[in-house]
Amino acid sequence: MSPAQPSVEADGISPPGVLPVNNGVVDAFYLLQNAEALYQSRLRDRLQLGANELGAMLVISRLATLGLDARALDISRSLGVTSGATSVILGHLIARGYLTRTANPRDGRGKLLHLTEEATTTVRHSLDDSQSDLSLLVSGLSTRESKRVVVLLTAVTSSLDRSGHPEV
Repeated sequence: MSPAQPSVEADGISPPGVLPVNNGVVDAFYLLQNAEALYQSRLRDRLQLGANELGAMLVISRLATLGLDARALDISRSLGVTSGATSVILGHLIARGYLTRTANPRDGRGKLLHLTEEATTTVRHSLDDSQSDLSLLVSGLSTRESKRVVVLLTAVTSSLDRSGHPEV
């Protein structure tokens, strides 16, 4: 193999220090991110929420999926807004019936944020068409292909989760 052609491991991921091969996959991920941003815009319109309100719901949902507690501080950091702005955002979500706050059992003073069943149902109802389309798209994949897609998407998600976080 010549030095001009970087090696790629059997799993299709370049080893550290090796430039990736331009095979269209990275471009496809950027297109997916753009489509997701446009989809979120349509979802905001359907739910009649502002960008930060939907963003807060997504942060809370993501943290819950990861088994982590959601706090107002997490929302402030994720959205890049002040604690005062976060209070307004959370107050609006509570008034809409999308969010509850409970005492933090660790310290008794702080509050943990939870999406309500109504929020989950409303978002799920709004996502039904997209989920049906996605199910149809992947229904023809073999078990092996499905596993490869899941591994790739998990790796991409982990990469995006790690990027942008300051080193501590």
